[in-house]
Amino acid sequence: MRVPSPLCSIPMMRWMVLTVVCVLMAPAVRAETGPPTPPPTYDIPFDDYDETLIQTEMASQVAAFLETMQRHHGAGAAALRHALHGDLASDEPGKLIFRRSLADHGVIEGYEFKNDALVRGEYRCLQQPINSLNEFIGYYTAVKAALVKVLGAPLQDETVWSNDLYQALPDYWGVAVLIGHLRYAARWDTPQGSISVELTGNRHSRLVIEYHSAESRLSRQHT
Repeated sequence: MRVPSPLCSIPMMRWMVLTVVCVLMAPAVRAETGPPTPPPTYDIPFDDYDETLIQTEMASQVAAFLETMQRHHGAGAAALRHALHGDLASDEPGKLIFRRSLADHGVIEGYEFKNDALVRGEYRCLQQPINSLNEFIGYYTAVKAALVKVLGAPLQDETVWSNDLYQALPDYWGVAVLIGHLRYAARWDTPQGSISVELTGNRHSRLVIEYHSAESRLSRQHT
């Protein structure tokens, strides 16, 4: 695991985040599956959709989110209201939430402030139509791979099965995520904060990218 030196400068961190953005904007990586497996006892009709186009759009949104967190670290809510565009769904003291969309999936971007300084952000995509069984595993894989290229192996890297019903059927692991049987999570710590990626499910698959500033991370550790 490559851990950034505590003496890492802010310009260096900005370079790292910029590199993440560039990698995320590259063509998305498709999730690999195992050998062909027998179909389940049911069939789900999918509408036609362009998987590569959707993954590219998600990469663009995640890249913009990470760039916002880095560029506006410590800034106040007024600065983000001015800088960000989109549907401002909630504007409360200490919190801004923007609503976006991704191929009919619901997306929210949330930003939290402490003493009017940005300390935490979250990008959350909720699967609504089922375009492909392993669609969200592909999103998770692409985002994680981009972060690994810049930050190295994650400090935390989990693939957790709470129920192994679909474990022998890689083509249907997306179903396991959807119904809460499978969870993916990865986390990186840097001197400036932490970045985590998590894929979970409970009737819907949820992909969450979260950024905590160093101040926010310390606050969580003491609560």
